[in-house]
Amino acid sequence: MTRQRASILVFLAVAVATSILYASTNIRRSTTTPFLRNEYTRNLVSDATNPVSDQDQRRRQLASFNLAQYIDPVSIRKKSNDESTSSSSSTNNEPREQFSPVNHSSRERCQIIYLLGVEGAAHHGFVPVIESLARHQKDPETNLEYDVDSNPEALKAGLFGWFPKSKISTWGFAATPEVDDPAFVQTVVRESCPDDGRKHVLIEWASFPSGLVDDHRAYRVHRQRDWETMTPDEIANTDEALQHPTNMNAFYQAYNPYVDIKFIVLHRPFLETIAAHHDWDGGPPIHSNVIRGFMLMLRRFLDTHIYDLVNGRRLWSLVCVERIMAKNYKEEYDVKKARRRLIGYLTKFLDWPDGDCPHCFDDWRDSKKDARDVLGEENVALLEEHMKYMEGIWPPPGEDGVVEQQCAM
Repeated sequence: MTRQRASILVFLAVAVATSILYASTNIRRSTTTPFLRNEYTRNLVSDATNPVSDQDQRRRQLASFNLAQYIDPVSIRKKSNDESTSSSSSTNNEPREQFSPVNHSSRERCQIIYLLGVEGAAHHGFVPVIESLARHQKDPETNLEYDVDSNPEALKAGLFGWFPKSKISTWGFAATPEVDDPAFVQTVVRESCPDDGRKHVLIEWASFPSGLVDDHRAYRVHRQRDWETMTPDEIANTDEALQHPTNMNAFYQAYNPYVDIKFIVLHRPFLETIAAHHDWDGGPPIHSNVIRGFMLMLRRFLDTHIYDLVNGRRLWSLVCVERIMAKNYKEEYDVKKARRRLIGYLTKFLDWPDGDCPHCFDDWRDSKKDARDVLGEENVALLEEHMKYMEGIWPPPGEDGVVEQQCAM
């Protein structure tokens, strides 16, 4: 009996030790390579029966490394006298833990296309292009046209805190919740994408940064005057910038279980980008600092959000605006060909059925401004130095072999 008891005690000791070792290994793995917590991606990397290209392998390793080094932005600490924002989101200065199960039926009927780019990247010009392409689609199973909204007010309320009276309060919220508040997120999705048998496509295109310091719209965090006195690095690391116009990490983590999110990253040549709002932020040099700060911030986000956490597909795709401008081509045939190719790879990226869209660029207009004339020789010389600072940071890399994604700074 004594020997049997001893054997049982030894077995229990080994089991406990094994459990502790297993738990510590998992904790260490999740801390050092958080990107690989995605089951789909982990299988791709480890499963020898599923061939992965060297290029994709390098990208996944880069994403894993970047996530290990990069701490996602946390919510701004609420001031004691600030009653404009609900305190129901992040606590203890930590990002909210997300436990929402994936709602596949909701994701199938609800898609958010975010045109992601800095201020001056031609958002206004490109919205009609992607909207036209979306309205050209029909669901192959139901033969119903997509329901397309290029001014999704419910989503804007969710992302930015807009419409506090006409939307948020009527939904039963006494104060504006944080972007990742679970009840708020589900309300926004329910209002935006009703279960009516159609696929709903929401097109959002707020730039980084957005609006004015004293903008009348109810941003949770407005554009800050202090940014005009900061370096790009300082701007990119402020809590205010990480929350403006919305907290991108919190948005993606909170909405991804319910919505198929895709980011179309817009890049326009740097001098043209600055010239678009050359008199903002006190003039071109300071405006350039602000814009470069947000380029840094967006690149960090893109590097840590390469693949969708649910289906493992590419999360963002790059559009080089200069590649679709007629002024950059000698022959009309060449620009039309480039635009067809662009529509083709965006259709595939968005997982839409029909890439034949002959009228997608009917409302597109090339800018008539000469950026150098607008900025002046002295500013151009300084901005060219600023451009050198951004080498390897912005624009983000396009896909190999896709000519239209090889952008010039």
